[in-house]
Amino acid sequence: MRNFVLLALACSIPLLFFPVASSMAGEPPMMQLTFDPGFDASPTWSPDGARIAFTSGRNGLSNIWVIPAAGGQATRLSLIDDIQPDWSPDGAQIAFTSYRSGFSDIWVMPASGEPPATNLTNTPSFTEEDADWSPDGTRIAYTSFRGSSWDIYVIPSTGGLAIPLTNDPGLDIGPAWSPDGSQIVFESDRSGDLELWVMSASGGNPTQLTNNPEEDGMPAWSPDGSQIAFASLRTGNSDIWVMPAAGGPATQLTDHPSADVTPKWSPDGTRIAFTTERSGQVGYPDIWIMTFEPVAVSPITWGALKATFR
Repeated sequence: MRNFVLLALACSIPLLFFPVASSMAGEPPMMQLTFDPGFDASPTWSPDGARIAFTSGRNGLSNIWVIPAAGGQATRLSLIDDIQPDWSPDGAQIAFTSYRSGFSDIWVMPASGEPPATNLTNTPSFTEEDADWSPDGTRIAYTSFRGSSWDIYVIPSTGGLAIPLTNDPGLDIGPAWSPDGSQIVFESDRSGDLELWVMSASGGNPTQLTNNPEEDGMPAWSPDGSQIAFASLRTGNSDIWVMPAAGGPATQLTDHPSADVTPKWSPDGTRIAFTTERSGQVGYPDIWIMTFEPVAVSPITWGALKATFR
């Protein structure tokens, strides 16, 4: 269940964004990608790694925008009240969450922008969000609230019958496919608080990956399938961490007083885009990118997550 409050300032003049390298001691090299005084969040990479789509409130509404991954001018892609973009594996389309029908549904539009845009889920009685394309592009996993609980569903990327993958009385949210398409990692509170879990792509054999007194969330699989990045409060602040995909001790990647959330790996696995307030505007985050060599996961005390931005 995403609680990313959509705060924004109106912006009527196109802006140029100039990347600046900056990081705290011990962090990987950082680059600020967006500099708008409004709200930029939820980055997703194009399959070729050249562009990043993201949610922005810079025009007074939340919309999907795209910007070169090296920095530059951002371009608006969607037209109405839209969040949480996810790029299709072939680069041709972007799935996103939209309230344009009066309810929260999963929509798809051309990666060049709309029109047209297609409502895939079209379920007025339910809340659908958190779209994530399967690696082969044929399916989209997403989160659905259907009256009593949040569960993970999957639907053909061309539309059709949605199939539940989880059916738990608790909270199952934020699905992310493994690169080979055989598994889905997600957040669940079925063990008492939000932890990372993994299941088969058909919904079978759910297995808990993290186990700590509080919460972990927003998982993202590395392109080679060996690691999972996620947001965590393990040090009392929301930072980006990484752990083996099979489970085990985690390594901290960011260490900043501001909240760092929504990590997304670049297609080559050497960068992670994320949402952060480290540029100094509380409540108005920006997109930043960290660059790093693959890390060796080392033992560390388990902690927790309760990220503000979902």
